[in-house]
Amino acid sequence: MNITLIQPFTMSCEPPISLAVLIGPLKQAGHEVRLIDLQIPHVRRNWESFFKSEPVDFVGITAMTPQVMQADEIAQKIKAILPDVPVVLGGVHATFLPEQTLREFSAFDILIMGEGEHTVVELLSNMERGKPIADVKGIAYRSNGSITITSSRPRILDLDNWPNHHEYYDFDFYIHNNSCGYTEKCVSTVVSRGCPYNCRFCATKNFWTMKYISKSTDAVIEEVRYILNRGVKDIMFRDSTFVISKKWVHEFCEKILQQKLKFRWGVQARVELVDFDLLSHMKNAGLNKVSFGVESGSQKILDFYGKGITPRQVEKAFEVCRKLRIDTEAYFMLGALPETREDMELTYQFAKKLKPTTSRVFLFMPLPGSELYQYYIDQGYHFNYKDIHSGKATFPCGDITLDEIEEMRMKWKRAFQRKTRLLARGINLMKGIRTVSDVKHACYKVSKRLKRHIPIFSNTFEKGGA
Repeated sequence: MNITLIQPFTMSCEPPISLAVLIGPLKQAGHEVRLIDLQIPHVRRNWESFFKSEPVDFVGITAMTPQVMQADEIAQKIKAILPDVPVVLGGVHATFLPEQTLREFSAFDILIMGEGEHTVVELLSNMERGKPIADVKGIAYRSNGSITITSSRPRILDLDNWPNHHEYYDFDFYIHNNSCGYTEKCVSTVVSRGCPYNCRFCATKNFWTMKYISKSTDAVIEEVRYILNRGVKDIMFRDSTFVISKKWVHEFCEKILQQKLKFRWGVQARVELVDFDLLSHMKNAGLNKVSFGVESGSQKILDFYGKGITPRQVEKAFEVCRKLRIDTEAYFMLGALPETREDMELTYQFAKKLKPTTSRVFLFMPLPGSELYQYYIDQGYHFNYKDIHSGKATFPCGDITLDEIEEMRMKWKRAFQRKTRLLARGINLMKGIRTVSDVKHACYKVSKRLKRHIPIFSNTFEKGGA
């Protein structure tokens, strides 16, 4: 069958890994697969023409809740061109709100819930052979005026044997356009699934379950070699918590050192899981950046979020990173239901005390699949998908109005989102140039920074190849 997968536009500019990992199994099953990535500007401009000129038998779209309205618009446009082609939605939103999704969005024919690799292959096999899709675990669909939800599918336990997903998306686009935080060519990847922790704002533990499963260190080393051979200098591991297994991390670092692999890398970690010995080994193996979910400087709010950490544990983690000269990125959230002005000020002062290399502040939004989503519903709150976005204050909290929450965010940006080490970043950018395409991308990055501050540059450059 001719399969088309679609990645909606997001603000993060991360590679479409959730779709790319499906392509290998689909190809192994004999299907032709095309990925339409709407995060790439030139693709976004004319994607509909593909459905008017190319054979399409099946369409799959992924969406988290902030993108579900956009996914519906995409599906409606496809249905207007190819009304008989089944359109399937997967991802977090479909997984946690299957009945609601099928009731509200008529353009979606079937939902895939949870991990999709086995499910989509089996679904297509049943459709091709005329077998009932009711036998497929992990889907939801309409049948005779009602909604059918099949039993859940067991977790995938072996992550090593899937084909290399980096071959199936526009690798060259993402090494130049990403949110890794590095200046040289960088790519993001994920080498594990699941999280054993209980953060109430996060859906990870419910989507993947709390069972943590990772690739073997040998498989990750092989993936790293592929990435480095493509000219990449920096890798950002986007796993929810990279350091859950210290034994695994030490083994990974030892293999990097033994095989003399030279690259910079960053991870996301929990503050209570890192120590001097672990971070020192990681530093020797090339680690130069750790992103921590600090969330708040108020113990009351940390407890509300279910973080299971204390401000003192946060301070210790940042102290170790400073001692080892490892860059730090701190994630904070504002706007929890019980949060007061005093709590926000505690967080603001705590951030100043921590002195992270960079920091990012998000406005809290309870997302489907998280414990706090149901908590807010129980408190009588109603959700509008258009409002579910980390950049917009939607719910008042404590003694603070929505406008005051937005003001605090702007105060935060002015204080912490500084343009640091510009000379070093510029040198790294120039060092990364190898081809004419690299020159175009470097000019584009420079122009983006210039036009933020000097209007005359706003139309000077256009993005090469985008």
